[in-house]
Amino acid sequence: MLERITQAQTANNNSDGSFLILVASLCAAVVASLRRRRGLYGAVTVDGSFDIAERLGLWDRNRLISLDWVLAMYNFSSATHHEHGIGSPLAHRLSAEAAMGVKYLLYHDFDQMTFLDQQILKRLYWLIYAGQSHEQVNALIPLDASDESLLAGISQALHSSPSRSYIPGLNALARLFLIWQASQSVPIKTMEHLQESMKQAQQALADLPPQLKWRSRPGSPLSGEERVIGGDFGTDVQTVNLKVTQLHIRANLLEQMNGLARAQNVLLTPTFISEERHRVVDELLDILYHMPNEVFDANGYSVVPKIRDIGGALLDEVRTGKNSMSGVKTSN
Repeated sequence: MLERITQAQTANNNSDGSFLILVASLCAAVVASLRRRRGLYGAVTVDGSFDIAERLGLWDRNRLISLDWVLAMYNFSSATHHEHGIGSPLAHRLSAEAAMGVKYLLYHDFDQMTFLDQQILKRLYWLIYAGQSHEQVNALIPLDASDESLLAGISQALHSSPSRSYIPGLNALARLFLIWQASQSVPIKTMEHLQESMKQAQQALADLPPQLKWRSRPGSPLSGEERVIGGDFGTDVQTVNLKVTQLHIRANLLEQMNGLARAQNVLLTPTFISEERHRVVDELLDILYHMPNEVFDANGYSVVPKIRDIGGALLDEVRTGKNSMSGVKTSN
C-alpha cells in the first residue's frame, strides 16, 4: 500500500483525486484498527477521512474501476466495520463495492496489469473471497513473496527471499478455508469424510514458517514443545488468527461428527471424537492464557466470534452421552 502511494505521488497524477482517496482510506484503516493509539493521530478520524474521500469523488459514477479505487473501498469497509460494527449498512455497502471491483478487475483488466498489480489483486482477492469457491481458486493464490521481491520482478519473486513476508500467513488462511469448503461440499456427509477433513485441518499449519507457528508457553497444558520463535507484531497477529481459525474448523467438524453419531443412535461419544475434543480444548486454553493483550486487541473482531462458536460446538458434544460428560470434568 505504501509503495503504491509513493508511486502515485512520484507520478504526480492526482487529477482525479485517486491518490488522496487512497491516502484517506489508509488513514481510516489505521485509526480504526489501532484504537489504543488514537491519541497520536490528532484530529484524524474514520468519519473525517471518509468525508474527505467523498468530497474528492469517491462515489463518482464516471470514475474508472482501478486497483487503487478497490483498495480504498476495502480499507474503508474494514475501517467502518471496526468503527460501527458488523451490522453497519455502510460497512456492507463498502465491502460489496470492493468485492465487485475485484471481480471486475479479474475478468476485464487482469491480463493487462503489471506483475506487481496482479499480485496485489490476488492478495486482495483472498482477503475478500477466502471462504468462497472459484473455478480457478488455486491459480489465484498469491506467491509467498515479500514486497521487495515483487518490485524486483517475476524472476526474483519466484525464488525464496530472506525478507519477511506476511503472504505465507494469508495463503495458510486461504488453505484453511479451502479445507472447510471441501468438507462441506459433499451431498452426504459420512464419518469417514469428516475424519479425513479433520486430519487435513490438523495438518494444515504443519509447514508454516517458524515465526507463524504457535508454540505452547512454559507452564501451559501443552508444555514440552519448542519455545516460540519470535516474529514481529504482524506475524504474532497472524499466528493467533491462523490457530484460532484452525480450532474453529476442527470444533465445527466435531459438532458435525456428533450430529452424525446421534443420527446413528450412538449412545457414547466415539473415542476419536472425545480425544480430539480434549486436544481442541487444551490448545484453545493455551492461546487464551498466553496470547498478548495487544495481539488480542488487534484480532478481537475476528477471534472473539470464532471462540464463541468453538464453545458452542464443544458444548454440543456434551449432549452426546456419559463419555462426553466425564471428558468435560477432566478438561476442567
